[in-house]
Amino acid sequence: MDKPDCKYGADCYQKNFAHKEKYRHPSKSTNDATTIEATSVLPVDSQISKRMAESIEQELEDIKRCKRPPTPEKDVHTPEQEDASSEYHGISRQRYTLPKIPLSVGMMSDLYDPQIEYSKQAEYKELCDDPRNFIKHKFLVEMAPCFNSLWEFCTELAVKAKSKQEDIFLPFGLKLVGPYDVLAGKFKDVKVHEPGDYLRHWRFYFDPPEFQTVMVQKGTGVHYGYWRDNPDDVSGLVAWNDVHKGCEFKMVGENLFDALMHYLEHVATVTPFNKNKISEMKKQINEWTQKKGINLKANNKQTVRNKLIVCKTFHKVGLVVPYDRKTDVGYRPLLESDANLRTILSKFDKLDRTANTNKYQEAMKELQPVITAANLAVDECDFGTMLELAMDLFCSGAKCLTEVMKPLFFIGYSMAKRPQYIAIVKSHLDKRNEGICLDLLANN
Repeated sequence: MDKPDCKYGADCYQKNFAHKEKYRHPSKSTNDATTIEATSVLPVDSQISKRMAESIEQELEDIKRCKRPPTPEKDVHTPEQEDASSEYHGISRQRYTLPKIPLSVGMMSDLYDPQIEYSKQAEYKELCDDPRNFIKHKFLVEMAPCFNSLWEFCTELAVKAKSKQEDIFLPFGLKLVGPYDVLAGKFKDVKVHEPGDYLRHWRFYFDPPEFQTVMVQKGTGVHYGYWRDNPDDVSGLVAWNDVHKGCEFKMVGENLFDALMHYLEHVATVTPFNKNKISEMKKQINEWTQKKGINLKANNKQTVRNKLIVCKTFHKVGLVVPYDRKTDVGYRPLLESDANLRTILSKFDKLDRTANTNKYQEAMKELQPVITAANLAVDECDFGTMLELAMDLFCSGAKCLTEVMKPLFFIGYSMAKRPQYIAIVKSHLDKRNEGICLDLLANN
């Protein structure tokens, strides 16, 4: 009995024996052009697309878990040895082959899924009733214990002053913002925004993903907030920046009360009319913290962090990444010194990439070797180098380098297992605002 022809012909990808018994597979020469076109092109394309999608998905998972594929130049290990060496904290250095992944792939889908879940207004209202959960879903981080302690302190003062908690320090020019807007109920009964909008809420031009604003001096670029080297850190330090003075940050303490004291002692404008009020506020802060067992001007956490810094970035706070000092894996210095890199990046300042193509290409000739060296460092799991370079490009403020720094951040944070920061820096770079009016709720 004659077998029916397989619609894929000689190009059939099936290896199943039963399939071959059931269908004939004539060569291309026995099929006319119409049959070939109708039966092979579309299905093969479909299969290729499916395989590509599966391959990209697997490569993304490998990046997130810092998995390193085996290389032919290495000896074959047992499964147990391969598992032990696949994680970053292994003893030996192994070459990491960087997957070529399109940036259009949704690398942040696992972070945004919870936000999509609450996109409907009814569910959004339910989320607003749980401030802690709201902050975790919308800002992708959790607050330190002093966050709620300061709000409790402001609540007590607000009752006496008949004021709102977030406005308690307004007589001195300071206002609570950012995640404090959640505690103040400002996100209730407003329209639901896109996920990236929440991540840009009170995010100033030079604020890296590690920093989150919680207090601002009205009408200026001065702002205070948490500095977290790792997004999962719930006891981050507190830092200060004036965006009008540039990208440099300064650590001011280990809790938000330290930030308040720093502001009252070094930033607030003292006049004959508010001098006594400032003194009284400092006294109340001291009494409150003593009663609650909160240490002011402690430096224990800062001392520990200083020992973990692998390099000083342009923002002066330093970079902390997983680094094995015994095997020297996790970080290596950039190809150029800070001084030379500043000179190179200065050529991109206020340069329009499209209008000044030749100047941009000339400047990139000097920067490209530094980028190439950082990529080579990632090959051997020294991903801290790439994060340092990405942060220095970010701190330069050059808008024409936005698309250059994006993949550096994405790969660096993926290797450091800090995916929340990928989402934050992507949303920030997509709409990087140079102003000081950064309140998402201003137009609601």
